[in-house]
Amino acid sequence: MLLATLSTFLLVLLSREALAVPSRERESRQALRCAVGSFMGVVSLPGVTVTIEKAVSVPERGTYSESGNLGFPQTIDLLPALCAVTVKVTNTTDSPTKPVSSYRFGMFLPMASKWNSKILTVGGASFSGGINWPDMGQGPHYGFATISTDNGHNSAGSDLSWATPARLYDWGYRALHGSVVVSKLLIAQYYGQPLTYSYYSGCSTGGRQGLREIQYDANTFDGAIIGAAAWDTLHLMPWISKIAYAQLNNNGAGKLKTDQFNILAAEVLRQCDIQDGNSDNIISQPDRCIFNISTITCPSSSPEGCITSAQAQTAMRVWSDYIVDGRVVYQGFGRSSEDQWAVYFGADSALTGFDFDYERYWTYNNTGYTWQQFTDQAVIESERINPGQATANKFDISGFRTRPGKKGGKILMYHGLADGLVSPKTSLYYYNQTISATGSTLDATRSWFRYFEVPGMQHCFFSNRYNAPWDFGAPGQASALRLLPTLGVGLPAVGDGWGVPGHLNDSNYDALLALTEWVEKDKPVDRIIATAFNADFSVYRTRPICPYPQIAVYDSGNINNAASWHCGSG
Repeated sequence: MLLATLSTFLLVLLSREALAVPSRERESRQALRCAVGSFMGVVSLPGVTVTIEKAVSVPERGTYSESGNLGFPQTIDLLPALCAVTVKVTNTTDSPTKPVSSYRFGMFLPMASKWNSKILTVGGASFSGGINWPDMGQGPHYGFATISTDNGHNSAGSDLSWATPARLYDWGYRALHGSVVVSKLLIAQYYGQPLTYSYYSGCSTGGRQGLREIQYDANTFDGAIIGAAAWDTLHLMPWISKIAYAQLNNNGAGKLKTDQFNILAAEVLRQCDIQDGNSDNIISQPDRCIFNISTITCPSSSPEGCITSAQAQTAMRVWSDYIVDGRVVYQGFGRSSEDQWAVYFGADSALTGFDFDYERYWTYNNTGYTWQQFTDQAVIESERINPGQATANKFDISGFRTRPGKKGGKILMYHGLADGLVSPKTSLYYYNQTISATGSTLDATRSWFRYFEVPGMQHCFFSNRYNAPWDFGAPGQASALRLLPTLGVGLPAVGDGWGVPGHLNDSNYDALLALTEWVEKDKPVDRIIATAFNADFSVYRTRPICPYPQIAVYDSGNINNAASWHCGSG
């Protein structure tokens, strides 16, 4: 109590001092304060040691990168003037039964005159370790003090070998929670005034982290954008191994390779496109597609353009639910996801690191574990061990909706229907489970939690063969455009590093701005316009994405113009 009182008194004094100093002088002082010493001694929490590793002043339209960052090695450009700070936290008090927690996080702190008095926490990706500086780069353009954590380790996204009990707990929830707690104190001290709102933005593992934190502490965020959340780690990873096992078993007779992925994807588009009522090269309702795989199934000595019956069986497994002991433990991918299957199952080999390494390092802690040992018992063991308590399966988040003393929290969740890394069916399941667990109705839930399905979009961003509208200012999308040259696609960097090209600061096109208006102005997000680009990155087409259960309904006019569509019942 004494610490809290003193902290409040200090913030009041600093705020009064800041207001009394002309803005130019404040900016000059702030630039000088971008130093390690400015952040030392700020945090005093029981059992917590905070080390300020680095503070670097970045000029207007500057660049930033972190040497040795295995998860996010890219250089971020076009940054506004800011202070980049790296912090290490060691925490021994989470629980006496859990090992010491140690993790790092980064902060991008814009100039005081540009700060909007808010914090934006950015999630990670896959199993990557390292601070997600690229996705953090978007936040300061809006005026957010922006943070992200390394999740307690340093690794590439498909590397699961770093697992120790401590690192698993940090990846599961501790690193994100602790980083937000500590960063809020540091940010308030740095600017000399308290924060007004706290937001979250994350896709995939980042989506899981956001949901997990909302379940852990309802007061951390006021609003959250949750994309393609890999929230069900317990079952997603054994399911991936199950499919990989099917690929390798029987001497690989059912192995799908690059050619087969392409054959499947092309035939799915041919059969399913028109079934949603519009011939527009987008499968808008994959769950309603009646697909006949026999049209491309040939004998074992298959000619070009066909797949074998064994390969067809593997494809059907990927589209089907995973059932263990009579219960669905994971829901299969939807039609239109085929272009991304190679990420997990390999273009030439089924062993990509995602499959079987979960069992090898997380479940059984046995480096000698081989794919031949896999059985459905892996699901049972995953549930029993619950590595890192990472899965976000506590669906009753009533506390987030009805927090005392504050406006209720708001969630904007979305998922691309062509996602081949995390099944979009799991997001709809999560949404429906939340409605049930909170004892609510769909209409009542839509007042604080809305779910958007994005036809043709793959995992988090891009659209591949469908060229469906996918860019709507969601987590990581702006940085993905800037990082195109590093993805090996032969395309230049595009955009301003934030928002949607051509629609900066427009909440009709920008999910993050739409969320802030919902939280702060009680303006519900009734639709967001998504954009697809031509090869030269001129606009190819736009289309609204709509809150479930609504879908985009074509009216008349140019089918590639969002104005020709409305959100309605399908």
